[in-house]
Amino acid sequence: MGNLVSFNSRHFRLEQLSDGVYAAINADEGWAICNAGIIDLGDRTLVFDTFISPTAARDLRDAAVELTGRPIHMVINSHSHNDHIWGNQAFSPDVDILSTTKTRELIQSEGPAEVQYNREVAYKRLETLEAQFAETREESLRAHLRVYIIYFQAITVALPELQIRLPNLTFGGDFTFNGSKRSARLIPFEGGHSGSDAILHLPDDGIVFMADLLFIGGHPYLPDGDPDKIQQILSQVRELQAKIFVPGHGPVGDATHLDWMDEYIDTLNGLVRKAIKNGATKEEIDKIAMPEEYQLLIFPSFFLANLQFLYQRQTNSGTALNK
Repeated sequence: MGNLVSFNSRHFRLEQLSDGVYAAINADEGWAICNAGIIDLGDRTLVFDTFISPTAARDLRDAAVELTGRPIHMVINSHSHNDHIWGNQAFSPDVDILSTTKTRELIQSEGPAEVQYNREVAYKRLETLEAQFAETREESLRAHLRVYIIYFQAITVALPELQIRLPNLTFGGDFTFNGSKRSARLIPFEGGHSGSDAILHLPDDGIVFMADLLFIGGHPYLPDGDPDKIQQILSQVRELQAKIFVPGHGPVGDATHLDWMDEYIDTLNGLVRKAIKNGATKEEIDKIAMPEEYQLLIFPSFFLANLQFLYQRQTNSGTALNK
């Protein structure tokens, strides 16, 4: 959607969305895994999210300096998931890192255990995936396996040098940067995709960096949050009347992709509701066929995880029997 910018990194491609606004979109074979943003306020530079690997984050840091001609003023962590914050350490210690108070708490409380878990399992998981890939001839399955191989490669590359760097600044309500060139408004939401999420709205440009409240071209991941709240958030975001939306994963999109997220959640809720009414057990939920329109999306394993999560929600609340 934006104009490609020449910058030499194997981990992401840069798209210029407006004068001084860039989306760093994960490259298929790169170790960024998620998307990020570079925003020139005119007198300061913001970086939105830092990828999963310090290797990719160092390229992001260098791109921000090269594009704006100044040191980075602040890094923003949209939420606590590792693919958005493990690159924090690549930025100079004098660069502030900002998140919601809840996101900082989640990184601090859950981050060390997550790192330790990956130290124990990531290398073996990568080995298993590579063996499956070598044995598989079906192209669609190979493509899906390749996504997870890249993910675990990024983790295993990051682990030897990884140091969790916490945000040193936090905010609660809306937070606005007023620069000489543009304003940028951080809007926090509780319990949508994760325990706490923040989007970055550039009102003068009609651009929103959505992080993982929006997936494009891939199955969104629902079990760490509340899909009802995601839909409420999407409704609020529509009121911003922006034209360009940068997802946490996938290509840059527009307002129609907010509708797609809504429809995905409705579709999976409907599939689970129908299965429960037909007497399906938790084990039988895994047998629900993936709709054809979702079969080429990346992160296919999220589909089953989402179904199980929604089954648990509906059976616990009784909503499936009331609709």
